[in-house]
Amino acid sequence: MTRYPSLRRQHGRIFLLVVTAIVALAAGLMLAGNLMQRSTDWRAAQLFPTPRAVADFELETAAGERFTRADLQGQWNLLFFGFTNCPDVCPDTLAMLSASMEQLALMRREEKPQVIFVSVDPDRDQGELLEDYVSWFNADFVAVTGSEPQLQALSRQLGVVYFHEEPDQQTGFYNVDHSASVLIVDPEARLFGRFAHPLVPDDVTADLFQLTRMR
Repeated sequence: MTRYPSLRRQHGRIFLLVVTAIVALAAGLMLAGNLMQRSTDWRAAQLFPTPRAVADFELETAAGERFTRADLQGQWNLLFFGFTNCPDVCPDTLAMLSASMEQLALMRREEKPQVIFVSVDPDRDQGELLEDYVSWFNADFVAVTGSEPQLQALSRQLGVVYFHEEPDQQTGFYNVDHSASVLIVDPEARLFGRFAHPLVPDDVTADLFQLTRMR
C-alpha cells in the first residue's frame, strides 16, 4: 500500500521529464527551422561570416574629384570592377544593376545602394569618356579610376583580380581580364559580401531590397 504514492510520484516525474523533453525538442526544431529560414533568405548574395573593414584608399571620379573610403560610409555600396571596352560582362552587369535600381524605386525604397564602377583601364578610361559610358546605364552611378598603384591598393584588399592582355600588333587594341563579381560594402565601409557571376536580376533585386532594410 505504501508503494503506490511513491510509484505515482515516480510516474509523475517521468511524465514531466517526457513532456520537458518533447517541449525542448519542439523548441529545438523551431529554432533550427528559423536558422534554416534565415540561411535561405538570400537568393544570390554571398555574405561573409565577418564583415572586413575596407582600408583607406584614394581614387578619382570621372569628374576629377577625390573618391575615398569616406565616400563609402553612410549607405550600402555595390562595387564593380571593369573597363569601358569590355564586350559583354561589364555592359550586362551595369544594365542589370540599373534595372535593379529601377525596381527598388518601384518598391518605394528611397535609400538605394550606391553603385560604383571602378575602371581598371585608366589609360583609356578617364574623364568625359568614362562618365558618359557609366551615365548611359544610369546617371546616378559613380565612375572612378586611378593610377595602377591606387587601383591595386583597393582591388587587392577586396580580392579583385585583373590583368591587361598583350596589345594586338596591328590595331594596338588590348583586352582586360577581370573579376566579374559585384562586391557589397556596408554603410560602415566594410566588405559585407558579393554577388557572384552570373547574376539573376530578380534574385539580386530581392537581396538588395533586404539590404536596404538593414542598418
